[in-house]
Amino acid sequence: MIELRSLTFGYGKGPLFSELDLALKAGSVYGLLGLNGAGKTSLLKLAAGALRPQKGSISVFGHNPGSRSAEQLADTYFVPEDPWLPPLTHKAWIDRYGIFRPAFDRARFQALCDELALDRDKLLTKYSYGQRKKFALAAALSSGARVLLLDEPTNGLDIPSKAQLRRVLAAAAEPGRVIVVSTHQVRDLEHLIDPIVVVHGGKILFTLEGEELGDRLTAVHLSSLEGRKVVYAERDALGWSALLEKEPGNEAAAPDLELVFDAAIAAPLRLAGALRGDALPEYNPAEHEIAKEANR
Repeated sequence: MIELRSLTFGYGKGPLFSELDLALKAGSVYGLLGLNGAGKTSLLKLAAGALRPQKGSISVFGHNPGSRSAEQLADTYFVPEDPWLPPLTHKAWIDRYGIFRPAFDRARFQALCDELALDRDKLLTKYSYGQRKKFALAAALSSGARVLLLDEPTNGLDIPSKAQLRRVLAAAAEPGRVIVVSTHQVRDLEHLIDPIVVVHGGKILFTLEGEELGDRLTAVHLSSLEGRKVVYAERDALGWSALLEKEPGNEAAAPDLELVFDAAIAAPLRLAGALRGDALPEYNPAEHEIAKEANR
């Protein structure tokens, strides 16, 4: 598991995070959500040992990633948003870099490359942006690492490739492994990431499990909000995309994670109240539209 305790980190005068606590358990695919500049990539790099906290501590399966020991590095795989690849073929890449990961599964790697339609004979530097991402993902899933940290993995992928990504990530979720996916493309991974962690304003606003959201909330399209138990709503082509309190016995659709995220940023107290089951005051769309824009 990954534990951050009283973590303070920043790049300039003010801290990006201050006294931040977060615990991520093995066996889940966490979705790390936040606005641009919220610090999602920095959190991944801190967990990978590429950055070090100014205060506080980080533990990854009982080890300090900042020590950058060979054992720790072999047990963690960070896939950046734009992976760099050397001018090598697949076989040459495995021969050069696979040795640093004793648990690297060559057969699994080749099977994933075939599933992701990657040309084994092509130089890696000739790959497109999306192909580089798929290659890096195949390497990560074959590495034997218990910690996979993926930064915006669906950016640059076409629709079939996104489906392939979801399929191989779902197969990689194991009881002894932690997968953390930082993403702005929530709908690309909506049925895969659970729980979601919302980062905003230098703190963790919410850690929300799918079961909790499904028990309390539902998402619908409405022509009018009048008379509805609205948690948060946004105008769309049909009227409103609305997040509602779920009524007992109602088997309505599960909430839209993108709408849940927007509610967490624009109306965090209202969302928290709905998840507790509190009686909510009447919804004022204008108030939350202003809050949403102020946070962009």
